Amino acid sequence: MALCGTKALQVWCRRVTEGYSNVNILNMTTSWRSGLAFCAIIHHHCPELLDFDSLDQDDVFGNNSLAFSVAEQHLGIPSLLDPQDMVECELLDRLSILTYLAQYFQAFNT
Repeated sequence: MALCGTKALQVWCRRVTEGYSNVNILNMTTSWRSGLAFCAIIHHHCPELLDFDSLDQDDVFGNNSLAFSVAEQHLGIPSLLDPQDMVECELLDRLSILTYLAQYFQAFNT
């Protein structure tokens, strides 16, 4: 049975981020806060765009800023999320993250 929708997107995210340090996709909210998962997806497909091993898991603002700017400038994915929100918000907006990740999926699977 094929997965579809949110579950399929989550499975894809887990698959492409597997093996990346400090990236563990448990859900579609808090698992994305550090920015490392976004960076891992980009690095998995385009390793020349960022140096994943140089990232600091505690630099939430920096990681998200890097991922969002690289995605916009090099992949044509508009930045729907704000790095400062990723730092400040206790509960991240799941729908916004899903919408943003769907654009990554489209960019890398078309």
